[in-house]
Amino acid sequence: ITTITMTITDTNQVVETKLEDEYYVGEGEDDDGTATEGFDDGAEVAKGSYVVPKEVAVEELANYKGHKDLRDECPAPVRNMLDEKDLIQTYEKFVKTIADTKETRGSILGKWKDQQFISVLDQFRDDFTAKGVKVALCKRKSGKGTHRWLEFIDVDKLEENGRSYVPQYDVSNLSGQVIKTVYTKLQFPNGVAAEELKQWKGREKLKEKIPIYVEKMMQEHDLMNEYDQMVNHVIEAGVGSRFKEWNIKKTQGA
Repeated sequence: ITTITMTITDTNQVVETKLEDEYYVGEGEDDDGTATEGFDDGAEVAKGSYVVPKEVAVEELANYKGHKDLRDECPAPVRNMLDEKDLIQTYEKFVKTIADTKETRGSILGKWKDQQFISVLDQFRDDFTAKGVKVALCKRKSGKGTHRWLEFIDVDKLEENGRSYVPQYDVSNLSGQVIKTVYTKLQFPNGVAAEELKQWKGREKLKEKIPIYVEKMMQEHDLMNEYDQMVNHVIEAGVGSRFKEWNIKKTQGA
């Protein structure tokens, strides 16, 4: 079974985010460790699979019942950065609020609920930003497991060093659009609108209904006429003549 998606990118908004097969396994599993992504001068996270720049301090989160460690322990690099920025009290209030807010995790295993976590983080963003620190909840998934961590980004030092950095796995960057395939689940970042080309009666569905994210983007950029023309062309050029299934090569060329 093949799942085909059409993605439309808003180049003024999109931030590149790696999307991987979604699996969830218990803690203690080793990552594959076959590739290291990101920078080469900062801390390693997700068991060495990703490296942040030296201007970023990291606090990794245990997947299960991690609120106690978050409340009671603070990595030295994080504490040093926040102490320098006079943000220790803000940090302590933040982690205490996370720990005290039971909605941030499941009731049985204590697995983190990302959106609820972010809703608490949002309450403290302005306090961190006012003193030159951006905070991001990050999550990286692979076939070997799920890793979550907090990135405390020293914006001032990045500017001083003439560097820019966008947290690649920032959960807040995901738009909420999800397309499920047979083997995995695709999630799309803000700035990208996706439309699935259904195999069963795909022509009618593509013609009759436009996803809300696609429609909103087309309207914002006054591109509805161009979108309609593209749909007509995709239907005409991308459907096989015999079984009326999508012809991937022709669809890409449309």
